[in-house]
This record gives sequence, structure tokens and C-alpha cells, in this order.
Amino acid sequence: MKKHPTTTLLLLTFCLAAGQLPCRAQSTATPSSIAKTWLAALNRHDTLALSALYADSAKVFSPNWEGAQTGPRGIREVYHRYFTSTPDLQHRLIHLIVTDSALVIEYSQGGTLQNPEGGTPAYMQGKKYELQCCTRMDIRNGKIQQQISYFDQVAFLRQMGFFEQMGK
Repeated sequence: MKKHPTTTLLLLTFCLAAGQLPCRAQSTATPSSIAKTWLAALNRHDTLALSALYADSAKVFSPNWEGAQTGPRGIREVYHRYFTSTPDLQHRLIHLIVTDSALVIEYSQGGTLQNPEGGTPAYMQGKKYELQCCTRMDIRNGKIQQQISYFDQVAFLRQMGFFEQMGK
């Protein structure tokens, strides 16, 4: 049966007033589904899908930069940097701990540093790396509220040849 345009408009108005439109509805994403979506989006290098997982006020911390990145815009900027510098960057799940409000994701990430950012020594370009990483996320209302990531910076520098350069 075809809906009459007036019926559709009345339903739309009612939903708007009640806050029940899909864009306003509470997310039904579970922490487990967020983890799977996060890893899949990382491997596709999909910054839009990644940023959609975060609350507007989400704080993201990493030893890769100073201070927190905030919200979806900060997420897109940070991951764009990673995907640009290492176009073949891939992530592999090692272990996942899920609660109703938090995730701990242990994973490896690796690729080849093809397009180093400004200030990166030239000898690092073209070097392959693989790192063991751990990310903890706080989840509320189906969105990531805070994320803290850790990795072994010394292992990264070793794989990039940093210590060999110091001996020269």
C-alpha cells in the first residue's frame, strides 16, 4: 500500500517532536560491534567510517602526538596522517576484551613508511615496520567517548634504523 504524502509528513513531524528520527536515535552499537567496525575501517583506511564511531566530544590520546585529539574531525586528521604516511598500513586483531562500557583491543599494525611527515629523517622512508599495540576505549551510548593507544616507540625506532644512525 502506498503512503499518502500527508501521512508521511505527519509521521515525520511526530518523530521529530519525539526525537525518534534515526539521526537522533540512540545508537544500538555494542562495544563488540564497535571494535569490529573500528578494525575493519582501519584496514580500509576509511576515515569517515572511523570518525562516525566517536562522540562529538571524544578525546583520543596516543604517544604519537601531544595532547588529545577531539571529536570526529580530530579522528579524521590523525588517521589520515597514518594512512598517508603508510599507504599499506594493516591491522590484525590479537586479543579483545569487551565489557558493557569499555574495550581493550590488542593488535598488531604494520606497513611501509612510504610518505614520511615533515621532519622525519630521510633514512626512514621505505622501511617496513610491525608494532604490537593496545588501545583502550570508553563506550557510552554506542559511541567512543575516550581512547588511549599505546605502542612501543623504541621498537618502531629500531625498525626504522634510528639506532644505527646514532652510531655513525
